Amino acid sequence: MGIGVTMRYLIRAGIIAAFLLLIVLAMAFSTANAASTPQQVTPTPAAPAITINSDRQCLDCHGKPDQIKDLPNGEQLYLTIDATAYAASKHGKASIGCFNCHSNITAFPHPPAAFRSLRQVAYDFSQSCKTCHPNEATKQTDSIHNQLHLKGNDNTATCSDCHNPHYTQSPNTPRANIPNACVKCHSRIVAEYKESAHGTALVKDDNADVPSCLTCHGVHNIADPRTTKFLLNSPQLCASCHTDKVRMSKYGLNMDVYNSYVADFHGTTVTLFEQRAPDQLPNKPLCIDCHGTHKISSVRDPKKGLEVKENLLATCQKCHPGASANFPDAWLSHYDPSPQHNPLVFYVNLFYQFFIPGVIGSMVVFVVADAGNKIVKRLRGKKD
Repeated sequence: MGIGVTMRYLIRAGIIAAFLLLIVLAMAFSTANAASTPQQVTPTPAAPAITINSDRQCLDCHGKPDQIKDLPNGEQLYLTIDATAYAASKHGKASIGCFNCHSNITAFPHPPAAFRSLRQVAYDFSQSCKTCHPNEATKQTDSIHNQLHLKGNDNTATCSDCHNPHYTQSPNTPRANIPNACVKCHSRIVAEYKESAHGTALVKDDNADVPSCLTCHGVHNIADPRTTKFLLNSPQLCASCHTDKVRMSKYGLNMDVYNSYVADFHGTTVTLFEQRAPDQLPNKPLCIDCHGTHKISSVRDPKKGLEVKENLLATCQKCHPGASANFPDAWLSHYDPSPQHNPLVFYVNLFYQFFIPGVIGSMVVFVVADAGNKIVKRLRGKKD
């Protein structure tokens, strides 16, 4: 009897265990089936776009510090704008707002930008400058900067490289700031210029009489200074300042440098080349061959100035390697002969100014008198 009771309990326990197992399996199947069935998720509605209609709204975000966008090439585009500096800029004072340049941005979130690099940003946004500055944009189209860009060079200067669009000021205020725009690309040349007689006077004294980069190279229609046309025209370029009587008199400089240059063998040859073979460089020196281009020293500089005979000889020997110590004495410099400069030549010229007309005049008088005498004799002979 004890064994029978035990068996009945075991059977009941087995039935209960089997029943529980079935329940567990059913629940597991139901859970797996539910997991495999796609759930219908109701998307969260996107926040409505915010219309932007004032600069104040732009600065609410872009006035915050450290607004940076990572570009695909690894560069970072800094998007923070100093509102105070912008208001004090040329654009800010003229009430030129954000939408004048960023006309495609009218709401937030902004449309996605396709910029891949900072250079692409500079070139793309410079296109908006044409709206207000069409003449300057047309000139820039013909410049060496744009010509190189069209050939695939993305490192050439465009509008925003020289004129910061958010903080731009008048490019000539002060003039001493002009080299600071060029130095971004032409660091070596600007360093030489700042050590020159011209650059020192501009940067240290803001001297309005000396040439800046723009004086020689232009502003927007910058020509290629390596071309034959530019080089042949360089004497006239120098003459634009060095023949100015008022300007030269301030510094005791000779204003006859151009006339004396084109009158001598060097300048005459260059002028002929310019007129008859404008596509060929002459084999005679231009102003820049003797005085340099950017690192021009004062002629009175004891170390480099060409008024010092030793310095002049070293310059002459670049083309005349066999020139002796007395070679520079044969050159009259850029001064017209005078009692102060080359007095011997001056007095010889003065002598011939009277001697030659006197000789020719005497010969004319002699010929006329002789002819008159013969005519008189012939007339008398006929009467006899």
